[in-house]
Amino acid sequence: MNKKLRRILLALASVGVLTINACGGGGGGDYEITPFWTQSGMVLGDFNGDGRLDVAVANTYISGPPPHPGYVDVFLQTAAGRFDAPVQYAAGPDPWALAAGDLNGDGLIDLVAVTPRNGPAQLNVIGDSGGVSILRQDGAHRGQFLGSQWLATGGGPQSAAVADLNADGAADLLVADAITVNGRVLLYQQNRSLAGTFLPPIALLTGGGSVAVVLKDLNGDGLNDMVVSVYDRIIAFYQRPGGGFDAPVTLATGQTISSLAVADIDGDGRADIVATSAGNAPSGGTGGASVIILRQVSAGSFQATTIAVADGAVGVAVGDLNGDGIADIAVVSLVYQSLSKPSYVTVLLQSGTDRGQFRAPVVYEGPYSGNFIGIGDANGDGRNDIILNDGPSVLLQRVSAPGTFDPVRPLR
Repeated sequence: MNKKLRRILLALASVGVLTINACGGGGGGDYEITPFWTQSGMVLGDFNGDGRLDVAVANTYISGPPPHPGYVDVFLQTAAGRFDAPVQYAAGPDPWALAAGDLNGDGLIDLVAVTPRNGPAQLNVIGDSGGVSILRQDGAHRGQFLGSQWLATGGGPQSAAVADLNADGAADLLVADAITVNGRVLLYQQNRSLAGTFLPPIALLTGGGSVAVVLKDLNGDGLNDMVVSVYDRIIAFYQRPGGGFDAPVTLATGQTISSLAVADIDGDGRADIVATSAGNAPSGGTGGASVIILRQVSAGSFQATTIAVADGAVGVAVGDLNGDGIADIAVVSLVYQSLSKPSYVTVLLQSGTDRGQFRAPVVYEGPYSGNFIGIGDANGDGRNDIILNDGPSVLLQRVSAPGTFDPVRPLR
């Protein structure tokens, strides 16, 4: 059975449509499959401080009905292009997304795994059992992590981000609740009297379920702001110098947003927003998938450009993909209904002479079930590569042809 079909069966089981049993058991209409692993969220970073890029991936073991045991697999790059076997850390069940940041002020990167639901689904009942697992790095052993600590958030969190959100010099935690009726993001401010712990959450209303969240200085005042996707719009919460946040500002896109990134795309010193839309694929159709680039042309004013990408766009990353010092865009697309097709990666190289404009998209075949994407140097040659969660896998940038990539292969 292929990995994409397994993902579909897992999704059906999670909402009670069918029951999954391990191979050899079951009956009475149960669907029997061999136990398997499925990767989801991914973050990149130098976890052990050796100057090389490392990779962390959320991993779930499926052997029966949910909830399923969840883990975070950490791949350390110990030599140029060589990753050690992953070290696996237990986390909450069925982790979906990952976030990274220094959560206790020790200068080391910690990890956060997001669990949308911590129990079996119930028909006609709104899920409210989500939470996050916090894995703090072991200060005595760089690149290793301590046992995870569970923080119940309620709702159905879909993503998280780490940054200082009250200008006190300590990192805070933001969690996006995907449940429509909750319509919120949850801000957990760090408890300054006990580093690495958090005060009760502050709910910031979004008017709908929140899928993606990014924390960046959007208006250039030196304070981190919140950028949140809610269905067909993007909402910005600007942090006030005196504390708290201004009333949310809504940026309509006209398309359902599946992922977000914030970066200075055109090099004008102002942060821009990049989003993806899966198009018609989620409803069984074709076409309509796109990347939406919201360039900040003046303070608080954004100009949208839409570029078509491969069907089912679900993840985006921004980085220099041809060594010219200019930001480019990579998008991963996955259509669950097309069981015979892999994921696809669309590469958009920015024009070197007309900033904010992009060359014709180039599409590469990705791993079979990739849906999270990152950009970083995976082989120590000084060139950025494209890394995907499934496997994880990598498309290495070609030395002889900057901006083009070798066929996808396992990370290790």
